[in-house]
Amino acid sequence: MTDAAKLGIAAGVALGVWLLVLAVLAMATRAREPHAAPATMDLGGDEPPAVVNLITNDWAVGKEAVPATLIDLAARRVVGFEHVGPDQFAVRVPDRRPDGLTSYETQVYDHVHGLASGGVVPCEALTTGPENESKQWWKRFRTAVSDDARERGLSRPRWARAHLLVLGVLAVAPAGLAAGAFAALPSHASSSKSDDNPVLGVIFVAVVLWTVLMAIPQAMRAERDTPPGSASAARWLGLRKQLGGDDHFADQPPGAVAIWDRLLAYGAAMGVAPGAVRILPMGAESETEAWTAYGGRWRVVHVRYPQRFPPGWGRSAAAAVALGLVWIVPGAFVAYGMGSLLTRQSDGAGRLIAVVFFAAPLLALAYGADLLWRGVADIGRRAPVEGQVLRRREVHRNNDSGAVAVYLAVYGGKGSDVRALRCTPAVASGVDAGELVRATISPHLGHVYSVERLGPMVSTQTGS
Repeated sequence: MTDAAKLGIAAGVALGVWLLVLAVLAMATRAREPHAAPATMDLGGDEPPAVVNLITNDWAVGKEAVPATLIDLAARRVVGFEHVGPDQFAVRVPDRRPDGLTSYETQVYDHVHGLASGGVVPCEALTTGPENESKQWWKRFRTAVSDDARERGLSRPRWARAHLLVLGVLAVAPAGLAAGAFAALPSHASSSKSDDNPVLGVIFVAVVLWTVLMAIPQAMRAERDTPPGSASAARWLGLRKQLGGDDHFADQPPGAVAIWDRLLAYGAAMGVAPGAVRILPMGAESETEAWTAYGGRWRVVHVRYPQRFPPGWGRSAAAAVALGLVWIVPGAFVAYGMGSLLTRQSDGAGRLIAVVFFAAPLLALAYGADLLWRGVADIGRRAPVEGQVLRRREVHRNNDSGAVAVYLAVYGGKGSDVRALRCTPAVASGVDAGELVRATISPHLGHVYSVERLGPMVSTQTGS
């Protein structure tokens, strides 16, 4: 066995140990779900709604915290809601910002004030801009809420310094051994470079690999509970239990803050006042989230637009069969050739490299087989899909003004996810978001044969 293979095996073992320690620490530091107190109409404390959202939402700031903050500002008479039409409200905001607001409350106030004309802004216009701008706005808000919760002793960072120190020290072994394995691979460089010192190269590779490993814990959720936070969350969950049992409360609009006062803000923060939240789209104009009451109650539905997976989505059965064969035939040919190459490798490192390259045609074969199976299974079969169109998204080719395909997200009223149907522009002609439709599709490929309009427009709102 070559030195490269020995070092590679050692690196794999060290990586396994590191991943095991990471898994143990991740389990030990995960946020614990608090037990709800008995149902009550009493407030759980003096925490702002955004902080209550964090401690009752598995210690993660949810998007409902933003509209809940605006509703709370209205309950405290900082801003006001005006009813301007059926399901339409506007926010009236004074020119002068009051004192005593938290940084994230100030952020919400300044955002609304910046959008206002003559001191008034329609609720439909409250989105925080394009996706990139909205992400930065949301990150600043989320960080400020987390900082406030930490200052109140209700939450803490998931990873203590001791955890990161242990992971950092243990990560040196797999990173260093893997870098050494790369350096030990046979080199075909010219003899003129035989005097080059590889130490700097090994160090550079090791540092890169170490950084990649340490990015894994950093990417995990940053907050977890504290004993005072769990006790506070239990009290607030008792209020949520009481408010959640009132179906009338769930449908209250933002203007109902005049009746419910801060209870409406806390209900919005804890997810039991969707009627108020859906009218305040304080986020990016999202194509992947939508509020809808179709199916009997308000909920957020997540929309996916399949392209590569599942294989052949939107294609006809005949096209899927043909494309499946296109993937299978060359994939099988290449796999046969790579298999022959693999059997001729006696060197451990060479065999490892051959195995890696052998995986590519195997994946192509699996993709083609799945595509072929879906096509064969859908020959002559039809299935009806009835529901509300939550989103209509057109796909264009480069700068061409005409759509080459149209995605219709048809939600049937169950669950919280929907896979959008890919249609031709002719089939989707005249169908808009909010309408009730009946689509005839193939069951496995989702190929759309027809779309029949059943009813008038129904209100849907962009996810916040």
